[in-house]
Amino acid sequence: MLKDSPQHYGSVTRAFHWLIAVLVIAQLTSVFSSFLWEHNAYSQLILPWHTTIGVSVLTVMAIRTLWALSQLSRRPALQRLAIAGHVIMYALLILMPLSGALMTWGSGYGIHVFGTAWFEGADAPWAAGFGKLHGTFAWLLSFMIVGHIVMAMYHHFGRRDDTLRRMLGRKDPG
Repeated sequence: MLKDSPQHYGSVTRAFHWLIAVLVIAQLTSVFSSFLWEHNAYSQLILPWHTTIGVSVLTVMAIRTLWALSQLSRRPALQRLAIAGHVIMYALLILMPLSGALMTWGSGYGIHVFGTAWFEGADAPWAAGFGKLHGTFAWLLSFMIVGHIVMAMYHHFGRRDDTLRRMLGRKDPG
C-alpha cells in the first residue's frame, strides 16, 4: 500500500520517515561524536559528506512535506500534542539544513553537493547570521528526536497500542 490509511502509514510515508531518520542520525551522531572524540573514524567518514547529507535532508523534507499534506485526510488520527510535535519536528528538519546551507553560502563558501558546486559562495551577512542558528536547531531537533523515540516506546510498551507498528508497517498481532 503506497498511500496512508486511517489504520497504517503507507510505504511512501514510511520510506520518507526512515530515510530522514538515517540521514539525520548520521549527521547528528557524527558531529556530536567529533566533539567528544576528535578525529574519530566515524566522524571522519561522515563529516566530509555533511553538506551533501544536509542538502539531501532539505530536499527529501520538501518532498516529504508535500506528500504528508497530500495524505492528511487519509492518515491515522493523532492527538493534538502529537500533531504539534510533528509540526515542530518538520519545521526543524527544514530549518536546520536550510540554516546550514545559508551559513555556508553567506560566509563565502560554495555549497557543494556530491562534489559538485551548486552555488558559489557570497558575502551575505544576513545569511551567515541566520546560519548561526544551525547549532541551536541541531540541539532542538536532537531533543525532539529523543522525545519522539520516548513517546513511540511509551505507546508501544506502556499503552500497548499500534502507534509504533503503524510506522513499521506491521499489522496488529491481536
